Amino acid sequence: MPKVTKKKKEKQADFQKAKFKLGKGKKQASNATDTSFKARSVALPGQQAIDRALVENVNEPVTSSGLVLDEVLVRFRHPNAGVRKEALSGLKEILSSRPSRDVGKVLRALGGVLSDDDVSVRKALLSFLEWYLSALPASTLSPHLPLLILQASSALSHIFPEIRLDACKAVHLLLQHIPGQVVAAWPQGGTNNILEGLRLAVGIGGDKVQSGKLGASGRLTVLRTLRDFLVAALSKGDVDMFDGWIEQRHATNKGKGKERMIDREMVQLEEGWVIGVEQSLDIDQGTSWDIGRITADELDDEKRDTEVLAQLYLQLHPLLLNTFLESAPQAFGPSSSSASDDLPLDLCSTVSSITYILASNILNASNSTSEVRSSVSDLLRRMAGWFPYRSSRTRTTSSGLTPSFDISLSYASLVVLLAPRPQILVFPKAVRRDTGWRIRVRAVEDAWKVMRESVKRDKGKGRGSDSGWALGDVAGWIEDLLSPNKDALAPVLTPTAYSALLPIIFALLTQPPSSSTTELDIPSSLGQTFIQHLLNLSSTSATRALADDFLISLYAIHEQPHPRLPFYILPSSPIRTLLADWFGSLPRVLWELGTRHTAATERLLRFLLIIGQRGVGGFEKPYSLIDTSMFPQISAKLAPFFHLDHPTKGSVPGPWVKLAPELRKLGLAVGIVWREWDEGDKLGKAIDIAVTL
Repeated sequence: MPKVTKKKKEKQADFQKAKFKLGKGKKQASNATDTSFKARSVALPGQQAIDRALVENVNEPVTSSGLVLDEVLVRFRHPNAGVRKEALSGLKEILSSRPSRDVGKVLRALGGVLSDDDVSVRKALLSFLEWYLSALPASTLSPHLPLLILQASSALSHIFPEIRLDACKAVHLLLQHIPGQVVAAWPQGGTNNILEGLRLAVGIGGDKVQSGKLGASGRLTVLRTLRDFLVAALSKGDVDMFDGWIEQRHATNKGKGKERMIDREMVQLEEGWVIGVEQSLDIDQGTSWDIGRITADELDDEKRDTEVLAQLYLQLHPLLLNTFLESAPQAFGPSSSSASDDLPLDLCSTVSSITYILASNILNASNSTSEVRSSVSDLLRRMAGWFPYRSSRTRTTSSGLTPSFDISLSYASLVVLLAPRPQILVFPKAVRRDTGWRIRVRAVEDAWKVMRESVKRDKGKGRGSDSGWALGDVAGWIEDLLSPNKDALAPVLTPTAYSALLPIIFALLTQPPSSSTTELDIPSSLGQTFIQHLLNLSSTSATRALADDFLISLYAIHEQPHPRLPFYILPSSPIRTLLADWFGSLPRVLWELGTRHTAATERLLRFLLIIGQRGVGGFEKPYSLIDTSMFPQISAKLAPFFHLDHPTKGSVPGPWVKLAPELRKLGLAVGIVWREWDEGDKLGKAIDIAVTL
């Protein structure tokens, strides 16, 4: 072979592909390294952290893998979901010793994880947020929350439904711990980022998100979060059911520049009725608003807020109506008793709660719109077919009530909300308001006439915006709850449920009585059932204390000399006989209470003191509810409260001796006042013996 050809083939050899024979593999290169051996790995957990603490003298805490806070937060942006989830565990490990470390830095990092595309990471984030928010006070979190809330509102409008639902759960946690920061000034402040995000998440306000994609479970999650938001934004604390019914009088202390406001509980029926027991509140006129004065700006704010709430409800109404109609057959239908899924029942409960929260704030305003009233009435008519709502579920909600009772309660509250409103009493200009019972009764009857005509007028025009058609059903439901039940296994009406019923009972009792014998007299029928149920209760039960307090307030409203709204029990009403039985039972209740329920004892003693101080001449027949012919009987029954001469046991001290010093002083004042009608001096002798023991 020529020399040139040989050199040419040697140069091309490196670029030629070797041809392998069948069954023989590729030859190993001469310079290859043998990697067939294996070596054992030695793991030293925490070695990196120990080395860093010894060499670099790091004072801040580290994780078990040796990461400090900044390194953990950087891992939230790692492309691997497992690393991001592990970073949340490491963050809790670092902050467990001192949760208040670098709050702003931590919250900024957590906000970015709200929109994480991995479900396990978001689940770990919710668990961490529940721990972290409960570990820090609101004052520590507040300065750093605006960015987190903005990131949460962004996650609420995410394109993926799963991320929106987890964002709703995160907002629910925020509402539990820092509701003021989430709600901000809404509705006074106009728009709210969280509310706008919830609107988008539920499918309102844009075409980007459709609520149908969420499913029933997802819809429940969003609606529950929306309900929590509305409760935090619109809740005004404990609202007194008697607000507006008892006129609070103001007495000015001349020369001191201050006003004294008499508390509702101590409203004077006549001068000197509540000597020494009234409560006062001093208000500096120079540095605060005058009580009862509503400025034009306040009216404008109320109007603006009502318009915002009305717009929100009208947008939600179709969704709420469809949700209830879809869920009610499964929740309350014939097959609901065997169903184990609580989802339809929870959807109905949430829908009714949202409707009542918004409707009560809209319809109680002075500028409520007829459109909202008509929409609420339309929903009520669709709900009426299932009322009263019954379900086999015995679990309780956060309010301590069963879901079915909670829905029935919301329905009843909406019914009385749409019922004819009590009219403000109008007195003739030629007479004073406190001239006597006849003028007051005449003004009440005129107000009742206007209320009856408003119901007839609404029915005649067919607008259907009232709820007069449903008042009888609500009253019948309450009477069934208060009537004796022969079924020993039937659930007992708890004090929580009883307390929730009282505002509805009061609203029904203040409706005008029936003007004809053919119509159901709701106030009379319900009033009799209520008092009979009260008289059958044990004196020491918590429910009896609530009922006594309720009746005492009714007495105060009925007997006040300056009424504002119509409430009057006719002399021919059978309620009067039952009220006399209740009044005559108070000494026995005081004796049985003893020291078991000091608040109830004090309440009854103050009521008897008020009645006794007013005296026989302070109650005019047949208008007043107090029957003065019972005074000697009440006085004699009060004697065992101080001392009792038992036929077999001899001298027995009464419950008065065991009371606290303040209550003993109050009880002694009651005994001294009621000695005026002690015909046989039985009460006087009992008091004389008791004070010497």
